[in-house]
Amino acid sequence: MSITHRQQEGFTLPELEFLAQSEPITIVPLYRMERIELVGGPIGPFRPPQKTSVPLWLAVQLKQASRCRIVAPNWLSADHLQKLVRKEEQPYSRFTRLPTHYLEIAHILLTCAEDDLIEPQNIRRLLQDLREVRQGKVRQGLALLNPLQLQMDNLSAAEVNEIRPVFRHSFDMLRQLEALERAATAQQHETQPMEDMADDPFNSSSFYPSM
Repeated sequence: MSITHRQQEGFTLPELEFLAQSEPITIVPLYRMERIELVGGPIGPFRPPQKTSVPLWLAVQLKQASRCRIVAPNWLSADHLQKLVRKEEQPYSRFTRLPTHYLEIAHILLTCAEDDLIEPQNIRRLLQDLREVRQGKVRQGLALLNPLQLQMDNLSAAEVNEIRPVFRHSFDMLRQLEALERAATAQQHETQPMEDMADDPFNSSSFYPSM
């Protein structure tokens, strides 16, 4: 699948959330339901109060129809997010590994299933703190950009999407500058032997008398 120019510049939030809706999430069904045949395979049957895993998009639909309760992921709790913020704030710390679409999943659940989350307002605040800390570390990494590589592991899809335009243009510019530098160096090496010959008295035509 080819990538369009606009996709190279970055995805929109709805596009990222669309991709995130394929991620699995745990639910507690509130009604008995038979097995559902999906393109990705069958899901169910649903037997309350047994937990089951479904795609996020289906969990949202069942939640909106009052047919399930969504179980928040372990990382989407105030206690866990507080620990993540403290860990990210440590000097020279690496990016903490999080789900690829953690920001999109959190946004969807806070919008559609706030009543299934414990301390949702605190979760919102800590997610904002976590995002700002990680954004600061991203800016520090961009300051070290070089023509060979920029390694920042464990970035989420939304975080990569934010720096994609800046990174792509900066990386292209660095490569162009490096190419110009190589060309200038090569030209200097080509002209140096000619200058050396001009300075050598034994290679000068004035050394020999005219015939």
